[in-house]
Amino acid sequence: MTAEGREVIRIGAEAIVSRLTWNGFKLISKYRVPKPYRMPELDRWIRDRRTLHEAKVLHEAKKRDVRCPAVVLIDRSRSEIYMTEIEGKELKKCLGELPVRKVGKLASQLGEMVAKMHISGIAHGDLTTSNIIMDQEGRLYLVDFGLSSFTDEVEDLAVDIHLLDRSLESMHTEVREEFMRSFLKRYSEVAGREFTMKIMRKVKEIRMRGRYVEERRREVRNSYNQ
Repeated sequence: MTAEGREVIRIGAEAIVSRLTWNGFKLISKYRVPKPYRMPELDRWIRDRRTLHEAKVLHEAKKRDVRCPAVVLIDRSRSEIYMTEIEGKELKKCLGELPVRKVGKLASQLGEMVAKMHISGIAHGDLTTSNIIMDQEGRLYLVDFGLSSFTDEVEDLAVDIHLLDRSLESMHTEVREEFMRSFLKRYSEVAGREFTMKIMRKVKEIRMRGRYVEERRREVRNSYNQ
């Protein structure tokens, strides 16, 4: 693809994300970088599989009316996806500046989208406020499906909600309660009460597991300090 003005906007452990213009369209590219510690044939296969998988998840999510980037082109020779650019701000950068009423509406939007994915067997895999974009009209979009999966495992779906709650707890404590209340209310309306209760029981289990691990680490540190 012949593109103009390629600008690197994020360098991650797995991929380089860039902004570019192609035939007048603003796009985002995600290039999965080769890993020198893997055998070349295996590395190409892994990057190709992950690239195709992410594109498929994006396609399936859009079919279910989930707002996310649209795949424009896949360059399998480079393990690179070209997607439409979602113009807006990361939710983590603007959530704390919004009035409570607006926070509730945004959370309801997100609850509906995540519920639609979950009842279709799609887990985002990294559902934090860093991977949610708000456009100028106040619409939310999900981005970065690199860790997404097709799954019927309750734990995979519960991890999405656990990660969302943890990201709010660490960065947006002042709106966390209202956000999660509105999120879960709309999630339950779309996914159904029984499905939601099953997921939330697993979320609670994941939280307890994390607390136990942290307590054990604290005990070990204290034993060394005595």
